[in-house]
Amino acid sequence: MSNNISDNKRIAKNTVLLYIRTIIVLVISLYTSRLILKALGVDDLGIYNVVGGIVLLMFFFRNALARATSRFITYEIGNGSGDATLNRVFSSAMTIHLIIAAIALLLGETVGYYILKEWTVIPAERLHAAFIVYQCSLIIFVLQLLTTPYESVIIAHEDMNVYAYLSILSVLLKLGAVLLLFTDLADRLVLYGVLLVLMDLLLLVIYLVYSNRKYHYLQFKLLWDKTFSRQMFTFSGWTLLGSSTNAATQQGVSLLFNNFIGLVANTALGFAGQVNSALQSFVGSFQTAFNPQVIKLYAQEDLSQMRLLMTRASKYSFMLAYVIALPLIANMEFVLGIWLGDIPKYTVEFCQLILICCIIDSTTGVLNTAITATGNIKGFQIGISISFILDLLTAALLLIFQFSPVLVFASRIITRGLINMAIELYFVRKQLKFGVRSYIKDVLIPIILTGILTVPPIYLITLNCDKLLSLLISCSVSVVLCGIITYFIFFNKHEREVVINSISARIKR
Repeated sequence: MSNNISDNKRIAKNTVLLYIRTIIVLVISLYTSRLILKALGVDDLGIYNVVGGIVLLMFFFRNALARATSRFITYEIGNGSGDATLNRVFSSAMTIHLIIAAIALLLGETVGYYILKEWTVIPAERLHAAFIVYQCSLIIFVLQLLTTPYESVIIAHEDMNVYAYLSILSVLLKLGAVLLLFTDLADRLVLYGVLLVLMDLLLLVIYLVYSNRKYHYLQFKLLWDKTFSRQMFTFSGWTLLGSSTNAATQQGVSLLFNNFIGLVANTALGFAGQVNSALQSFVGSFQTAFNPQVIKLYAQEDLSQMRLLMTRASKYSFMLAYVIALPLIANMEFVLGIWLGDIPKYTVEFCQLILICCIIDSTTGVLNTAITATGNIKGFQIGISISFILDLLTAALLLIFQFSPVLVFASRIITRGLINMAIELYFVRKQLKFGVRSYIKDVLIPIILTGILTVPPIYLITLNCDKLLSLLISCSVSVVLCGIITYFIFFNKHEREVVINSISARIKR
């Protein structure tokens, strides 16, 4: 019991740290984005995005390797493996990252260079700068790829304070790089690319030095472990299938909207994506905090405690997303008016719908982590890839029959939301003997009750109050109602006692 309490306290502490980190990173990033546009101008920023977009395709491999590395290292820590095994896993993972980095450089200097030279439209006088920035982008990819194993080690050990500090340092360094652009020391586009290289090099050095000093088993040596390498490549390959299918179908939907509706729909999709990313970053903070615990419990074969954590994480992730999303959905037109001024057509509806999808994704994120913990992800990745393709086919069919773009976009609540949830529940039941009936009772029914108890009062507020007043009251009521519902419906008797005892202890102090 004491270990469980300690784990819960660690998760709570890490969640707070990562929430603070997310807020700081978002604020600085938004300000930095504004400065970048001012410093580079529309044309140079466009060149940077085109050049960076070519390299961006390679980040699918980085993300797939990151998930694989994090899973295997976390599993070995949870399994109680000794330093020798942990170092073998880390060294094998780092060797794989070096091989992928070499392949990426080869492809970048051949295929990527050809695409940049032949398929992009860049003014002749900016070609030289564009090629320099392209080389910088390749180097940045390699540096971030080599940082990934060290970052995975820190997260696996749940040192979220260090992870948070380094994330904040990263955005501060980027802000500093942008501020230097206003000094006119050199061509601003070239200078920006070089400064970002130096920034990522510094971060790699910091990650390397800290990790080697903190975790003494990290004595890297070139190592090719056939068994582990095969497992990692297999895991990464299936992860890559899901992520690439997701990206391809997202882009496919964007192209369909462009062809059937026009650029106005793509503009609305772009803003909806930004709103989704902002909310996902907050929920992701919580999920990053509990992901290592889920994998460690599976490694320790403590499936009962793992199932309990999965249920709790689903409920709390939902509530963290819902308490933010509800007032935004109700007051979306006013919020977008403050942010954008003139609101493009469909933007309000698309943003409202994408937040509903985000709420569903946040609820089931822990199920994805649990399936990842087993290492057996082939069937799951195929399943969600099919659901992504179904989303694309549904959108195409509805657009062909001239349904409203809002209805077309709403269809992803079923395809990407509810169907994905069903797929995840099927695999956690199959692989972990997770009780679907218990999940419906303990998670889904309380979520439905939350909607019934909160949507009507928020709706009445928006009908009867001025726009600004409506937003302020909606946010306050959302926090109060969700807090009450969490305590009386989401918490069980033991959790309520823990909360009361914790508050009492603090008052006594």
